[in-house]
Amino acid sequence: MEEARQVLLAKKAAGKFGNPDIDGFLQKRYGRDRMLREAFIAHGGKPQRDAPFYMTFGRPDRQWASAYEHPARVKIPLKEFDPPTISFTYGQSFAVFNPALSGPEEYWNKIYFADEILGVIERNGYPPKVKYDFKRRIFPKDKPINDHLLYVEAHIWSDEVVGRYRS
Repeated sequence: MEEARQVLLAKKAAGKFGNPDIDGFLQKRYGRDRMLREAFIAHGGKPQRDAPFYMTFGRPDRQWASAYEHPARVKIPLKEFDPPTISFTYGQSFAVFNPALSGPEEYWNKIYFADEILGVIERNGYPPKVKYDFKRRIFPKDKPINDHLLYVEAHIWSDEVVGRYRS
């Protein structure tokens, strides 16, 4: 937690992190990570890590590249993963597991395996596109960026497959 705090303080000093409440943000982020892991285990998942690698699934979200200086994109076929080591949320988990945002739709506070998320996407399409650019400080005007679903999020709970793609 302290290492993450120092990283965010440095980003804030460089004008690359706009949330004024770093400690509050980290409490929420780590809290949502715990909720995600607990939901994954309750759903039958078998995590091999305390926190997952976060990725997006399906259509690429090029705007996320605006958050990083030298972004890279890695495409990993779904069939390479052992099913109980990967989960998905319909939308970014920060929003999906935010109790203040829950609605009547099927995807709030839920985690899915690969075959299940494909059904959710078939029924709902992908989450709506939102215009944002972190580097140029362009954000949605209707609500905070973390309250938007943004994309289908993948959570990799094992080092095995990701390790083969790291250089």
